[in-house]
Amino acid sequence: MSLLQRKVALVRKVEIVKACYADIVFVARNMRKMDKEEIYPLIYNPSPENLAAFTIAVGGISMCANFMGRPVAVFGAGEVRPRNHSVWMFATPKWPKVALSVTRYIKKILMPNLIKLGSNRAECFTLKGHNVAQDWLSALGAIRESTLDDYGPERKTYYCYSWTRKRLEKEGKF
Repeated sequence: MSLLQRKVALVRKVEIVKACYADIVFVARNMRKMDKEEIYPLIYNPSPENLAAFTIAVGGISMCANFMGRPVAVFGAGEVRPRNHSVWMFATPKWPKVALSVTRYIKKILMPNLIKLGSNRAECFTLKGHNVAQDWLSALGAIRESTLDDYGPERKTYYCYSWTRKRLEKEGKF
């Protein structure tokens, strides 16, 4: 089997579905170390169950990437202010198994849907040192727009990555 055939076979084992509480809790209980370090300091009473409840309560779009029937990553977007969305994602260490499918889904479905909803801005925050997340956000077309020093109770450094309607229009992507 060629490398291309193996990649195609792998993608077919990935299914992206609407996330439910159980999916989000499963991923949160098994999430990558850097995701925990990035997310937990920014929520009250950090636990997988509270993270899942918070994610559901925010509303908006919540999706789950399954690999061979098991949740591996959850991602989505919620309108936190009028026409401004907060985008998010966290995953288990099996992230590489679904990364390509999630990337395609975000580029082809999620981001165009946010534009159709009238979103002017989508943003997310990532912990300094979470290079995998930052590289992925850049590959998705987000730009590092600012540095937030002393962010959260542990006074860590975070970066804000964003997509803006103005920038997308200027780049001819809108």
